[in-house]
Amino acid sequence: MGTALRSILVLIILLSSLAVCSAIAEQLKFKDQALEDLVKQVPGILETFDAKTGRFGSGVWICQDQEQMYPLAAAYAIPGKNNPYYKDPKLLQIIIQAGDALIDDMNAEGQWVFRKKDGSTWGLIRMPWTYSRWIRTFQAVGQHMPAEAWQRWAKALRLGYGKIAQHDLRHVHNIPAHHAMGLYAAGQAFDQPSWRQQAAEFLMRVAGQQTEAGYWSENAGPVVLYNFVYVDALGVYYALSGDRRVLPALEKAARFHLAFTYPDGRNVETIDQRNPYNPSIAVGNVGFTYTPIGRAYLKLQWSRHGRPLPADLCASLLLYGQEGPIAELPAGQHTFELRENGLVRAATVQQGPWFFCLSAYTAPVLQNRWIQDRQNLVSIYTRRSVLF
Repeated sequence: MGTALRSILVLIILLSSLAVCSAIAEQLKFKDQALEDLVKQVPGILETFDAKTGRFGSGVWICQDQEQMYPLAAAYAIPGKNNPYYKDPKLLQIIIQAGDALIDDMNAEGQWVFRKKDGSTWGLIRMPWTYSRWIRTFQAVGQHMPAEAWQRWAKALRLGYGKIAQHDLRHVHNIPAHHAMGLYAAGQAFDQPSWRQQAAEFLMRVAGQQTEAGYWSENAGPVVLYNFVYVDALGVYYALSGDRRVLPALEKAARFHLAFTYPDGRNVETIDQRNPYNPSIAVGNVGFTYTPIGRAYLKLQWSRHGRPLPADLCASLLLYGQEGPIAELPAGQHTFELRENGLVRAATVQQGPWFFCLSAYTAPVLQNRWIQDRQNLVSIYTRRSVLF
């Protein structure tokens, strides 16, 4: 066999080996499932729609009821052989009415009354979760809207995001972080470079204030539940901008959440500064789709949650999510130590059916209804029960 032929055969073998490795590398594929889950939930969403008012929901109406426009926009914008809502003019009209209802209820400062379903009111607010879903809905369906409706929405969204840019990005916190993500989307939608720059700079501040352990603090130590808000904001920003500087923060956050999740998928509350134990299974968000470790977290959590995935999550996965390889996770017995400045501040231990979390976090008592002192030191989980 000649040297040239042997070289060719070696190359073929190497390429074949690479192909096999690539074939067996586990991938997280979710878009087909997300579209199927979303389509199944559209009828239930539409059942809550009032064509006379353009409002969703039941009982006391709150501005956040209108966030249902976002999954509907994804169903309208994403093609699929089993998606009857793709470019459905009736669905587009419902989406338009949903935004119009927000316009009818907002004041000259782009604010709504912060209502709760129990009838209480908490003043005026440019609700970040509602604004971000409104602007992302506009990005998804705006090109298909009649000119008059487009102009009506554009005027209101420009007003709201102009006020957000002026007043609402003062300090790093979960609400301003989410606002900044929406502001970047608005900067794209309305070709406002200054908004995009302001949002990008703020979100880099957010990434820079993540702790070495992968969480964001809002007083002393982690706020496990609200950590997801930061991951979502940075994740959507990355999808819109391609700014790879935020990827290390997304990876560290995914590792943090993997460590502080009970074996049944619930968040570990022991180290959470603000939130008690919650029985719902965390499903993550689109920010976890950009790293192998984040996708491993999602695969694990979705297997625990089951289908369908929430419609709002499906919308983000379809519009912004990134499928790809999954990192290998430790199996069986393992210990994780949360270290900061060389000190172990918390730890989790998994041993057979048992899971333990130990916390050494302390905090001064503050005169603030949102900031609590820390009294949780240990939690013990076994057979789907939290004992302490």
